[in-house]
Amino acid sequence: MSDEYLRIFKALWTQDPVSYHGAFYRFDSVRCLPHPVQKPHPPIWVGGHSKVALRRVARLGDGWHPVGANPAVPLRPAELRASLDELYRLTEAEKRDPSKLTISYKAPLYDTGQGVDGGAERRPFSGSQQEITDDIATYARLGVSELIFDFRSESLAQSLERMERFVPILRHTA
Repeated sequence: MSDEYLRIFKALWTQDPVSYHGAFYRFDSVRCLPHPVQKPHPPIWVGGHSKVALRRVARLGDGWHPVGANPAVPLRPAELRASLDELYRLTEAEKRDPSKLTISYKAPLYDTGQGVDGGAERRPFSGSQQEITDDIATYARLGVSELIFDFRSESLAQSLERMERFVPILRHTA
């Protein structure tokens, strides 16, 4: 169903009128005006890092946005590299250019480096300013061009404190 939604959006954003006859949705002569300014249409970033999400990106997406904050699958660099390899393979199988995909990543900031399962392995985007700077560089080398940092905390004051602690990192990586 999601794939059909994306195909419908693309058609509505680029054609007038639009008829669509898929497995789940059917309509004739629908208009959606004005068309978006972005051509051929606004970029479509597909979220998630399941096999289904990777196939959807390869077929229909302009970008991939896995969420690194998922405790079940935190997408450490080696895991992200494996997923990117699979994504690029699937994209090429769809006769599309993987280099045209935008790779985004939601990077949660942690106050401590303790692993997700309570283990000793440091979580990415935790620890010292240098460790976080190194993490940014590591993800960039993997192909991530957009990092979305999550500063949320239990209170506004804590969120603002996280943002303030992050300013020197931004100055160093800019």
